[in-house]
Amino acid sequence: GTLIGGAVITEAVFAWPGLGTELIRAINLRDWPLIQGSLIVIGAGFVIVNTLVDALQAYLDPRVVAD
Repeated sequence: GTLIGGAVITEAVFAWPGLGTELIRAINLRDWPLIQGSLIVIGAGFVIVNTLVDALQAYLDPRVVAD
């Protein structure tokens, strides 16, 4: 919830069109396929970024053991 809320606030402050604003519009219009697709894209992006950060941390800090 925080990830999407932060995206909506950032898009509103800087007047950027983005996925957060589009997701809120889809929720208001009850556009279920767009809601599902948006949440899958956001979730996949979150998982990919966290995996890359964990791998980078294990590479940069030899005290961290990659499992």
